[in-house]
Amino acid sequence: MPIELPIASPLDTGRALRDIFLPLVAQGAILRRPRLGTLAERVHADDRALRLVRRFRSTYGDGPLLFHFAGRTTALVLAADDVHRLLAGTPEPFAAATTEKAGALRHFQPHAVLVTDPPLRAARRDVNERALDTHQPVHQHGHRMLEVVREELDTMTGTLGWEEFRALWSRVVRRIVLGDSARDDTGLTDDLDRLRADANWAEFHPRRDAVREHFLGALAAYVAKAEPGSLVSTLDHLDGDLDPAGQVPHWLFAFDAAGIALWRLFAVLAARPEALEPIVTEARHPDASPLLAHAGAAVQESLRLWPTTLVVLRESPTPTEWRGRTAPGGTQFAIVSSVFHRDGEALDFANSFEPSIWLDGRADGPWPIIPFSAGPAECPGRNVVLLTTSAAASHVAAHYDLDVDPSTRGKLAGPLPTTFNHTTIRLAFWRT
Repeated sequence: MPIELPIASPLDTGRALRDIFLPLVAQGAILRRPRLGTLAERVHADDRALRLVRRFRSTYGDGPLLFHFAGRTTALVLAADDVHRLLAGTPEPFAAATTEKAGALRHFQPHAVLVTDPPLRAARRDVNERALDTHQPVHQHGHRMLEVVREELDTMTGTLGWEEFRALWSRVVRRIVLGDSARDDTGLTDDLDRLRADANWAEFHPRRDAVREHFLGALAAYVAKAEPGSLVSTLDHLDGDLDPAGQVPHWLFAFDAAGIALWRLFAVLAARPEALEPIVTEARHPDASPLLAHAGAAVQESLRLWPTTLVVLRESPTPTEWRGRTAPGGTQFAIVSSVFHRDGEALDFANSFEPSIWLDGRADGPWPIIPFSAGPAECPGRNVVLLTTSAAASHVAAHYDLDVDPSTRGKLAGPLPTTFNHTTIRLAFWRT
C-alpha cells in the first residue's frame, strides 16, 4: 500500500490557516480588498507565511505537505524542485483549471483558457498565443500600444492616489485591448470589478447573471467592431467551442495586475532616486536599448518583490508520487509566490531592489522566481505586459520628477517589506 505524503497536525493546520491560507483569501485573489491589504501589511503577512513554511520544512521535510480542510486535500509546496515539476507538468498531469479557480473565474470568464481542461485547452491556448503574438518579442501592434501609454501618461500632473492612477491605467488598458472607442467606457470596467469582487468568493457567491451578460455583451460588441490596432482585432473568429471573445476578460483582468506592479515601482523609484538613473539613461538613448531592458527589468523586479499572483494553483485528478510518497487523486497544490521570491536563505537579493538579476541571469537560476508563472501555462501576454509597463516606466522616469508620501518613503527606506499595500501609496508627478 502506498505511503501517503505527511499530513499536517491539527495544530499546524490551524497555524497554516492563520498565517498562510486565510490571509491569501482575505486580501482577494481576483480583486484586491484595500482594507484587508492594509491589515495584511500591518501584520507582515508574507513574513509570517515564510517563517511558517521554513518551520514546516524542518518538521516535515520537503513535502509537499498535506492539509485536510473544507472537504478538500490541499498540498502546500515547500521545495523548489516541486515548483518546477508542477509548472512543467501543466496541464497534464497537473491541471491549471483547479476546482477553486474554475469556481472563481466562471463569474466573468467562463470560457477562459485558465479554466479549460484538455483537449479544448490547447486550442484555446493557441487562440491566445496567436492574438497576443506570444512568441514574438514585440506585438504586431506594439507601436500603437506605446502611443497609447505615452498619451495617457502625459495627462498626469500633481499628486495621485491609487484610484486616480488606476482610472488612468484603465483607459490605457481599454484602448489597447478594445480600441480608442472604449477609452471612456468606465461602465465596462465597473461591471468587471463587480464580477471580480464576487469571484473572490469563488463558488460560495451566487452568480450575477444579469451583470455578467451585460458585461459580456458589451465586450462582444467591441470584439465584433475589431477596431484596427486593438488586441481584439487580432482574434480569429472561429466557429465551434473556442469562443475567442471569451478570452478577452482575462486580458483586462491581467492588465490590472500590471498597473499594480507599475504603481509600486513608481513608489520605489521615487523613494530611491539612484534606481532611476539606468532607466533615464536608457530612455535618452533608445537606439542602445530598443526593448527598454532596464525599465523591463525594474518592472519584473517589482513583480518579484510583490507578486500580483499571490498563489499559483495546480490540481491532479490522479494520485502522484513525491519522493516515494503519494498525494491522493484530487489534491490541489498551492505554490505561495512570496514564499519563494523572498526567501533570504536561498536568495541573497531577496529583500533588495535588484533589477540587474533580470539582466545577468540570476533570476533564471534553479530557485523558482515566477512572476509570469512558467512552463506550458506561462502567461501568454508576458510580452505585451512587459512592453507596455516598460514603456510606462521609461516615459515617467524621463519626463517626470517623482515624490512619494512620507509613510511610503519610510517603508521603502531599508530592506523592502514583504507585504506592501499598493492602495495606500500617494505619488506626486511633476513634469520636467
